[in-house]
Amino acid sequence: MSKYFFSIAFLISTLSICAQDNSKIEAEIRALELAGAKAILSGDTNTLKQNWAPELLVNSPRNETTASRDSILLLQKAGIIDYSAYDKVIERMQFQEDIVITMGHETLIAKNNSSIAKAGQVYKRRFTNIWMNKNGIWQLIARHASIICP
Repeated sequence: MSKYFFSIAFLISTLSICAQDNSKIEAEIRALELAGAKAILSGDTNTLKQNWAPELLVNSPRNETTASRDSILLLQKAGIIDYSAYDKVIERMQFQEDIVITMGHETLIAKNNSSIAKAGQVYKRRFTNIWMNKNGIWQLIARHASIICP
């Protein structure tokens, strides 16, 4: 009987430790997501370069994929990624060793006209972000965003 008791106690303590670790990671990822949204709004490329891995792959709402973080920063510099408002809601997170997947929705208002956006218009999107812990630092390695049809 005591063998079962110790086995159950060990299992509970292990699950408790994992839950504590995940809550710390969850808070860190939420802070990084928020910092990224603020950096996009303010054009803070230094923060984006820290949070986004150089090999960041994005399946964008423009119906194209980007090859790297630098190609996304060029879109920002060209005014294609330029918003007067940007709100992100994380609905779910999944933890897998050194990877965290966030999913949710975001609302933005474009500042400039582009092939997929009109200045001043509100757009709603679904997103999936994939974060990886690289040598103790969490970085966004992949993203998919799709416009929700009105």
